[in-house]
Amino acid sequence: MPHADAILVEVDAELAALVPGFLARRREDAAAIRAAARAGDFATARSLGHQLKGSGGGYGFPEITRLGAEIEEAAKSHDAGRVVEWAETLSDYLRRLQVRYV
Repeated sequence: MPHADAILVEVDAELAALVPGFLARRREDAAAIRAAARAGDFATARSLGHQLKGSGGGYGFPEITRLGAEIEEAAKSHDAGRVVEWAETLSDYLRRLQVRYV
């Protein structure tokens, strides 16, 4: 049974071998985005956000796509605070995420 604050996402079973690595890399991305924003490296934050936006849906995680778009837009505006907030939201999402393969 999922934890009360869990986010359950159903993903195609054909992706089962790929999803754990994909999600691990997204956790790394969240940390890299925070670090980039804090360093004023908006190009890196924007690029990582763009990559998230492009890859999330393909793996069955439209929320990662949405968050990537938010990160990308905040980085384009050079808004370090918002970039960090969206990266934290991504980290929280990934922490709470529970995948069920169907």
